[in-house]
Amino acid sequence: MKNPIEQLIKELIKEEKEGNWWDFKLKHHSDTADLLHDILCMANITYNGDRFIIFGVNDDYQVVGIQEGDKRRCQADILDLLRKESFANHKIPHIEMDSIFTDDKAIDVLTIKDEDDKPYYLTKDKNKVRSGVIYSRNGDTNTPKNNCANPHEIENLWKERFGLNKKASERFADILLDFKNWIYDGTSKAFYDIDPDYTIELSELSDYQGNYWWNNALPENPKKQNYLLKYKSVQLLKLPIVRFQNEYLVIPYPNVAYVTYPDKQDGLEIDAYCDLFYYLENSIEYRLFQHIRSIEKPTNPSFSTPIASQIKPPIIKLPFIVCNSENSLKTDQQKLIARFEDFLKIVNSSNEILSIQDDLQKRYAIEKKFSEWAYRIIDEDN
Repeated sequence: MKNPIEQLIKELIKEEKEGNWWDFKLKHHSDTADLLHDILCMANITYNGDRFIIFGVNDDYQVVGIQEGDKRRCQADILDLLRKESFANHKIPHIEMDSIFTDDKAIDVLTIKDEDDKPYYLTKDKNKVRSGVIYSRNGDTNTPKNNCANPHEIENLWKERFGLNKKASERFADILLDFKNWIYDGTSKAFYDIDPDYTIELSELSDYQGNYWWNNALPENPKKQNYLLKYKSVQLLKLPIVRFQNEYLVIPYPNVAYVTYPDKQDGLEIDAYCDLFYYLENSIEYRLFQHIRSIEKPTNPSFSTPIASQIKPPIIKLPFIVCNSENSLKTDQQKLIARFEDFLKIVNSSNEILSIQDDLQKRYAIEKKFSEWAYRIIDEDN
């Protein structure tokens, strides 16, 4: 099973150069101030995606690996370092550390996540890393410790912090999460109290002619409705939602990832569609999900899965998953394919499924069973 981050790092090594969002190091930093400086520089770039510091690659871009006896920091070590420093507004970069193998050698990959809390800077000096100074990276070069990022870079970082560089549709994704400042007029219209040019309108309910198990194999079939997200009366986005009215359950239409299906030539033989229903964190669909749940239940809304009504004791539970990236989704898919024989054993021993005579209803039952099995497998590893 291929690790998506491993594949990406191999491709970066093949580039035989460093770039704006990736940097190679022979070893882990011996000086914590140097590590902090590198993290600040990587965190403070205007790039829509993860950034990487890769340990175990020499100046000739050859993989030498982490050598026995080399100092090595784990994720907890780096988080502890960051939490002890005096970051402005107590906002620290979000990091992750992974160890992977390439060319049969172990290398460490420090990932710095892209977030809107930029620019990050200190309020107290850390050796030569100065307080109040914004460090960044231009191409393959970090801002020196005795210097400051150029004014154009700093301006862009502040614009990103306050959403001033975003289109209205992108801004909508942020303000949906500002639950308390949305004013609803009954159940069909709403406006954003801080900027009333942002509005939401709900379309009329209609029958849902879906072809998934959760449309046809539950105690209640859902209705369809659209959330119309508008700015100055101009429709920016139309997001379909499904509503189980009697169950008091409303969700945006999930994304669908196909693991296997009857005519797919992947060696997995089954007469059903084995799909993953999911949301991507930070997507407009998932933020609408959070918005709806918070408006339904302003005190302690539930974003947990399986998704169920938070208004009444639930009958319907939807084993949809939430992925933090497309890469993690691919990893989950590969994991399920590798264990697919386990699922087939469950299907072939299920009296509940075997007793169904109608072919279509049997297919829905298998697909439902797959969603529940896939959710358990993914949840176990998280």
